[in-house]
Amino acid sequence: MPPRYKPVKDCRAEIEQYIGQLETGTDDDNPDLRNTGSTTRYKQDLRWYDHWLDDAEVDSPADVTPAQANEVGQILAREFNGTTDLYRWDRINAFHDWLVRMDLAESNPFERWNEDKDETFGFTKSSEQSSRLKEGEQYAVSQEEIRAMEENVGRNRIRDQLITRLLWQTGLRRGEASGLLISDLEQEAREITIREAVAKNNKERVVAYQQSLDGLLREWLEHGYREEKAATAEHNRLFVGERGAPLSGDRINDIVIEAADRAGINRKIYADANAPVDEDGNRIPNRWLISAHNIRHGFGTYMVNETDAGLWEVSKAMGHSSVKITERIYVEDDPRAGLEHLHKYGPD
Repeated sequence: MPPRYKPVKDCRAEIEQYIGQLETGTDDDNPDLRNTGSTTRYKQDLRWYDHWLDDAEVDSPADVTPAQANEVGQILAREFNGTTDLYRWDRINAFHDWLVRMDLAESNPFERWNEDKDETFGFTKSSEQSSRLKEGEQYAVSQEEIRAMEENVGRNRIRDQLITRLLWQTGLRRGEASGLLISDLEQEAREITIREAVAKNNKERVVAYQQSLDGLLREWLEHGYREEKAATAEHNRLFVGERGAPLSGDRINDIVIEAADRAGINRKIYADANAPVDEDGNRIPNRWLISAHNIRHGFGTYMVNETDAGLWEVSKAMGHSSVKITERIYVEDDPRAGLEHLHKYGPD
């Protein structure tokens, strides 16, 4: 965080109050609450916003106009790369929704831009990873790569194979997988409930998995593998670490990265803002070609392009806020799209 951004206690009262509420709802050990990493990112985004309010000479966030919200979108698009601009917009928008709910503002000036903010400001869900691909590399992992990763997991074979295959079959985000409880699984129906508190968009959904996951689930839950690790901790999380604590989303990401690396299909591709610096002051690459999100992207790519599943159904399964997001990410622009149906169903 650049030093010019004020500490939270010096931010506007509304921002300080909102952050206080976020912190109250943060607990890494409680699957129904936000984790520390998410709250830290919210705080960074809101401190940036407070700095923008200073520059714009706006005393209260309740006074921000739609035109000024438009200006925020333009600045975000100019100053930030990857997904930072989009996520920062979303968090500022959530803050203004909170102001309205608390009767601290009459309306949300960001709301009118939400449906077309991607096109208006050039926001993108394409990460920095996708822009660093070499010829022949794909951002979405394939089923063959998943199998190679399953064969090269670490010494916690059952758990890590289960994580890898579950991510592939459901398209869950790593944070959503981290927050799963055993009670979220309906094994007979092969369904998993992603509770509101776990879902990234705070909307409950149900996803399905395939029969090939049954064996790993039985081994993990019924043959003592999970019980052995969780013996020292009392919680109902599906995935646990070495000392029995709930497995974090970051650790799930590491499991994927390490398996892909051992399989010989991973490499470090760029340095982000948190990368270490060498003796010459150059950032050392710390971001990998394949991470947990690449598995999610592989799921979406497979479902949209290799099956007859509809966009609406895939969008709901992935927890997207709208079908437009699913279409933009996974559907290639094809001037002949729909032509077969037009031949078949077109009116006389």
